[in-house]
Amino acid sequence: MRQFVDPETGEVFYEEQILRRPDEIVKVFRPAGRSAKFVKIKASQKAKRRLRKLSLAEAGFLLKIAPYASEGTNLLLGDNERGQKGVPLTIKELARIADCSYSQARKIVRTFIEQRILRWTDIAGRTALAINPLYSLNGKEAESGLLQLFRQEITEAGEDPNSE
Repeated sequence: MRQFVDPETGEVFYEEQILRRPDEIVKVFRPAGRSAKFVKIKASQKAKRRLRKLSLAEAGFLLKIAPYASEGTNLLLGDNERGQKGVPLTIKELARIADCSYSQARKIVRTFIEQRILRWTDIAGRTALAINPLYSLNGKEAESGLLQLFRQEITEAGEDPNSE
């Protein structure tokens, strides 16, 4: 183990080598000091196979917009940093979030709708995009309205998005 010292702050760092299996995730945390949030992505083998079929651009787009999916409904809503809090995000706002052009975002959204990864729905007179719970990354239980919206896809997959 090698030790390094930051010349500006005097903070001590250690270099370690970690051996892990391909399906393992290494988590680094500080027992004292600042707290940190960790994101755990839990997906079934079927969900992992579905995600592997996406192109790199599509997978990157989905990963970047997934944190904007509301808990339970998977509606893509603003958070006051991007879009107005609780208001459905537009494709233009999704393009900014995903750091891509509007035309590229529109093309990916269209592809996701064709692949039944996203679906338009109406909430309080506004159209919103919802992420199929079979592709959801937040691991929260899907509400009945979301399950109804993607009923055909869930039935075809023979999978319960709320089961572990």
